[in-house]
Amino acid sequence: MKWLLFPARIVARTRPNLFSLYRRSVSQYLRPRTIQNLQSMAQTPELKTKLFKPLVWIDCEMTGLDHVNDRIIEICCIITDGHLAPVKAADGQGDSHYESVIHYGPEVMNKMNEWCIEHHGNSGLTAKVLASEKTLAQVQDELLEYIQRYIPDKNVGVLAGNSVHMDRLFMVCEFPKVIDHLFYRIVDVSSIMEVARRHNPALQARNPKKEAAHTAYSDIKESIAQLQWYMDNYLKPPQETESVESIGSEQPESPSSSTSSLKRQRTDF
Repeated sequence: MKWLLFPARIVARTRPNLFSLYRRSVSQYLRPRTIQNLQSMAQTPELKTKLFKPLVWIDCEMTGLDHVNDRIIEICCIITDGHLAPVKAADGQGDSHYESVIHYGPEVMNKMNEWCIEHHGNSGLTAKVLASEKTLAQVQDELLEYIQRYIPDKNVGVLAGNSVHMDRLFMVCEFPKVIDHLFYRIVDVSSIMEVARRHNPALQARNPKKEAAHTAYSDIKESIAQLQWYMDNYLKPPQETESVESIGSEQPESPSSSTSSLKRQRTDF
């Protein structure tokens, strides 16, 4: 039994030369692994803070509205928490966002309809598309990496925007990795606008007008501001709804709650 518990002492007592060899071999065995462990610990990224009910605001500029034949040529993404506060840039200077232009040649751009030719030409987007060196695959990977930087878990971030169902329709075909990472529901500000037009048209008439710059970044900023306006002026704040009784016994569902895998993996409409 002592041989099993104290092999080093026994070796040292019987044969000093063997003990020296034993100690040297053990040191050589452990040291590389200790260094490797320390290196792996140093390379382990810090835990990312999870945003409160994050919204992934995306706006696309396309060559038209036919999701089969037309293409996304510009895409922008801003991530906010549930209170519409944008995530900050890595350097702490201003808000963070992703924006990119996808390259297509004249054979694609010349097929645009008159509206796209006029507006994309006036905004300078057509020239940017022709000059861009980024492929669709590259932009998709960059956008997915950007979203995962702030929302690492699947089925948590909710796609948001104005008429964002149309952006999603194109993205299912061209950005399937991004759609697969997001939750299947969307927040479409246009839906609130249409409800307000019918429910409170007088208030809707005072909704701030858009500048209609028709660039992906400016459109997202306007969409966020528009939803904030609805939250401030149209939707009731929590303190005004405390006395409202719930209908049924169902609890509010969050994207991170347990939802059936079938629903979570949906990409249909």
